Amino acid sequence: MTKGVCKLTLFVFGACAGLTLASTAGPQSTPVSHAKIELIADDASLSGSTVWVGLLFRMDPGWHIYWQNPGDSGTPPKVEWQLPAWYRAGAIRWPTPVRLNHGSIADYAYEDEVLLMAPIDRASNSRDIMGVTIAADVKYVVCSSDVCFPGKEHLTLTLPQRGPEVDDPASDQAQWHTIFQRTRSQIPRPAPATWELSVESRENAFILSVRTGGRVKTASFFPLDPNEIENSAPQGFAATRDRFWLTLRKSDQLATRVMKLRGLLVFGPQTGFEVTVPVVGK
Repeated sequence: MTKGVCKLTLFVFGACAGLTLASTAGPQSTPVSHAKIELIADDASLSGSTVWVGLLFRMDPGWHIYWQNPGDSGTPPKVEWQLPAWYRAGAIRWPTPVRLNHGSIADYAYEDEVLLMAPIDRASNSRDIMGVTIAADVKYVVCSSDVCFPGKEHLTLTLPQRGPEVDDPASDQAQWHTIFQRTRSQIPRPAPATWELSVESRENAFILSVRTGGRVKTASFFPLDPNEIENSAPQGFAATRDRFWLTLRKSDQLATRVMKLRGLLVFGPQTGFEVTVPVVGK
């Protein structure tokens, strides 16, 4: 069975490559979720025209949720916002994930805790934001190495009145602000303008070349688009004093010519740079 079919099987038929999707149908008690979600806001942003809110996922040890490109299995969280008429939600900002390998399967995921944050913009003529209630319908899949559970939550948040408690390090508001600040440092940044990037397409691999101007000891590539590279394949790394190369095996599911390779260059835990590189060659 190919991985593309395998990924579909995970959600339609219930099992794939050792992963089982637990059913919630029938007259049974609600299963343990293994992920807890909270809708929180960064109080430090309440005075501006853009308010930052986030879905704070906390997973049990050994469990994970997925990045926007989940890899070989799984699906990323999806959210539908319910906002007042004068509010508009922006795109989720995805922190740099980790790659989880399970034999011939590799996923891009988040373990332990992750905040998926998004901006909520309000019209300049809208009323004061204090006391406004926002809601989110969230669907997600939480997995261990061999079983997955689908989940859904309806979350609400009334934006709080700021007061002296915001300055109390022990308050929820102060702790949430710390989480937002930490997450901002984990959001991938655009690649520096001084870098020189190129991608050559060969018969079975893409050769990604990056001239950084300094020595890089290790790097890996996380693709934004599915079915372009073989996620579980080792990525060959070579470097000189100012450049490095990554050899990325093409996916067995690759059906069309790739014109641009999009994704993250990851240099360490939660340190990623966004790249979009034209592909030359066959």
